[in-house]
Amino acid sequence: MNATLNLSKLNPNQREAILHESGPLLILAGAGSGKTTTMAHRIAHLLAERHVSPTAILGLSFTNKAAHELKDRVRGLVSKMGSRHSTRGLTISTFHSLCVRILRSHGSHLGFQTNFTILDENDRKDLLRQILRNIRIDDRKFDLDRILFEIGQAKSRLMKTEEAEQFFLQGGKLPSDYAIAIASSFGRYQEQLKLLNAMDFDDLLYHGVQLLEDHEEVRKHYNYRFRHILVDEYQDTNPTQFRLLSLLTQEHQNICVVGDDDQSIYSWRGADPAHILEFNRHYPAARTITLDQNYRSTSSILEAANAVIANNTKRHAKRLWSDRGQGSPLLEVITEDDRNEAEYVAREIFTQSNKQSRPWKDFAVLYRSNSQSRVFEEALRRHQIPYTIVGGMSFLDRKEVKDVLSYWRLIVNPKDDASLRRILNWPARGIGKSSAETLFTYAFDKHLPILEAIPVILSENIKENLIQSKSAIALQRFANLIQQLQQELSQIQPTSESLAQWGRSCLEKIGAKKALEDESDDPVQFARKWENVEELIHSLGQVEKEELEEHASDPVLIVQEFLHRMTLQAQSQEEDADDASKKDKKNNQVTLLTLHGAKGLEYPVVFLVGMEEGLLPHRRTIEEATDFSEERRLCYVGITRAKDHLTLTRARNRIRYGKPVPRYRSRFMNEIPADYITIRDESHGPDHTDTQEARQAHEEKVMNHLSAIKALLDKN
Repeated sequence: MNATLNLSKLNPNQREAILHESGPLLILAGAGSGKTTTMAHRIAHLLAERHVSPTAILGLSFTNKAAHELKDRVRGLVSKMGSRHSTRGLTISTFHSLCVRILRSHGSHLGFQTNFTILDENDRKDLLRQILRNIRIDDRKFDLDRILFEIGQAKSRLMKTEEAEQFFLQGGKLPSDYAIAIASSFGRYQEQLKLLNAMDFDDLLYHGVQLLEDHEEVRKHYNYRFRHILVDEYQDTNPTQFRLLSLLTQEHQNICVVGDDDQSIYSWRGADPAHILEFNRHYPAARTITLDQNYRSTSSILEAANAVIANNTKRHAKRLWSDRGQGSPLLEVITEDDRNEAEYVAREIFTQSNKQSRPWKDFAVLYRSNSQSRVFEEALRRHQIPYTIVGGMSFLDRKEVKDVLSYWRLIVNPKDDASLRRILNWPARGIGKSSAETLFTYAFDKHLPILEAIPVILSENIKENLIQSKSAIALQRFANLIQQLQQELSQIQPTSESLAQWGRSCLEKIGAKKALEDESDDPVQFARKWENVEELIHSLGQVEKEELEEHASDPVLIVQEFLHRMTLQAQSQEEDADDASKKDKKNNQVTLLTLHGAKGLEYPVVFLVGMEEGLLPHRRTIEEATDFSEERRLCYVGITRAKDHLTLTRARNRIRYGKPVPRYRSRFMNEIPADYITIRDESHGPDHTDTQEARQAHEEKVMNHLSAIKALLDKN
């Protein structure tokens, strides 16, 4: 018997969004308002009640975790409605994963082969370093992360090479030496990626948009395939993602975007809140539905959040409400200095955990900047409270994992120079550093991938003696090994276990286990490393199983899909935070994290610390005298993470170079009505921060002091 989709537990606004017939739809989903539930039910409704084919639906999110959660929820809803409904062929993925699929199928139009490699951050740095040295720029004088960030920002704005070069040289926002270095390397960087059949993370969207813009037949193919598009966290889209969605909806307007302009906090990464604020201008026929019932927090917490965010002028009007009851008022705690602030928080966590029988995982400490965490770590350790900092080393950052993945990347893409450089001498095979550099330079000068350059340089080596004989023998053996592993992979007939077996065989031929054993200081360390490698093999087997269910049969393509997933997962910083949080809750630890990392998470008890001018809002924003709206949104995100109790702490002084420096109450604290806050003063001295006049007087005093110093310097 086939049941219908049950919407009885949803509120009227959620039901209205789910049952929307066709055309553009903007769902303004406030914090904790059940947006994932609404999206999952809307997709299930399209499948089961509107009889839309699963292959015609595209769901997009920003992290793999969010995509998997949404897909699992849809499957659960559809399975309850009977066997005649199916989710087979349903596409729910990240923007980057979608572009990987599109480029794998049609990237040849842009000159890429299907087995292109996606470079990670270290690979990008190595490539950039090589390019800078080749054009006689000393890479040691530059922050390579900054150069790569600027290159990525140019690509997120869809700039072509000439346009990007002019932008960097004439933009005036960068120091002249950086402007010249970036302008000189941008085009060469893109050319080298093309030569290596590789893309970086930004290229996936950049080339995906280029492909759809320049090739009408490809654009129409995906327009006619995806007749219904749903987008999560729309406020976080950058210009490239916005353009991608515009291209995918040229033939229809069935786009449903879900987001909250009040939680747009990633402008530094290219996100533009104008996309959600002006959705009705981009899609004139759009309908707007607001989800304002919050299922997470008490009314006191929500009223405080509403009061703060209402001070932003450019926003969609909405006011969160809850039927959870008023709850306890917010607590503002004033301490003498930053060490006392940390001590108070640690002591309070310890006390509440004991008195209320709360597990450690119920508590979170949120701060604006990573540097604030140190004193809280020290205090928690003193009280023997287990804690974790979200954003530590992820599984995919571990050396042994990266080494094994580099072998597999080189096997499926012989042009992957970054991977070859990493594993050329792992395990140690006697290739000297000088010989390796000679090979790398030779390949670069000849415009050849390094693996292709090996037989060429070895043939010349007989006459020229470019490489020592021991290294030459080792290079030949390495090239033979990669060729053997490539042949073995191509001859596999995929079953549910065949690629996992190939992976194990690969590691045996490489000698990975012995290498890890030799590198490890003790058996326990070796066991952990080998466990990580075995987890990779298990993951490869899982992907093989999933791909076989989708009728994939080419073993090389299945391994490519696995490697793409691994790279995309490693690149997703939000996902790292989500995964870390999930793991930490399981391990029952207090969570320490930044406000940026906290988005999307929730905790029963939250300590929002450092509520002072210069911390929140950040000093940089104050100095630049820029718009405070994004800093205010960060504060709003922090407040709305709390379910039951929220404590906001600040210090009268912060110790800098051994001396106390007066601190001033955050302007955002002044925006919360006094009725919602109970103040507890744990300090001993006078409060510098109670009035706006006091803060302004202090700021004027500082500016006068700086002016006097400048006048003195000018005089001298």
